[in-house]
Amino acid sequence: MLDLAFIAKLSAAECAAVAMALAARLAQLAEPAPPAPPPLSTVEVVAPDVRLPVAGIYAMARWKVIPSKRIGRSVRFDLQPVRRALAA
Repeated sequence: MLDLAFIAKLSAAECAAVAMALAARLAQLAEPAPPAPPPLSTVEVVAPDVRLPVAGIYAMARWKVIPSKRIGRSVRFDLQPVRRALAA
């Protein structure tokens, strides 16, 4: 078992120094947060952006011309891949 009795004998300045050193070491060990997923848009947002009708966006998603994600009964789009697919 680790004996921590020495901590009671540290001055306030020594405690602060230990705390700062520990915080710096923990910051080095911490893994970076994973990147946030891109926001998904509804067809009502995508259609005006790419200047196509809503029905056309749904049809292209159904035919796999543009990438889409089904969430339950709804369809969502990542705008950047949709733009790239339509530009190709």
